[in-house]
Amino acid sequence: MPRQMIFSLVLLLCASLLLSGCGYPEVSPKTYELSKALYSVCNQKSTERLVKVQALIQSSLEQEEITSREADWLNGIIKQAQEGEWEEALRESRQIMEDQVGR
Repeated sequence: MPRQMIFSLVLLLCASLLLSGCGYPEVSPKTYELSKALYSVCNQKSTERLVKVQALIQSSLEQEEITSREADWLNGIIKQAQEGEWEEALRESRQIMEDQVGR
């Protein structure tokens, strides 16, 4: 099999894994706590509390209670909510929690 074809197949496999929603890996206890807070905020569609959770994420990152990768995931959910995509943000915050079950 030509090298270019192998490369194309690997790229296709990687893209499909990303798009299939493989879930979140194990997260810190603080990230789990923040995802619960985000779930609650998104469920209530509270822009006021969203700002507070965003500040908690930043503070947790600065205190090294969460990783930058975890902060990126949480801030991505914040962005969805800020753009009015409350249901998607609700699903993503729940997904973080669900993906921790059994770990």
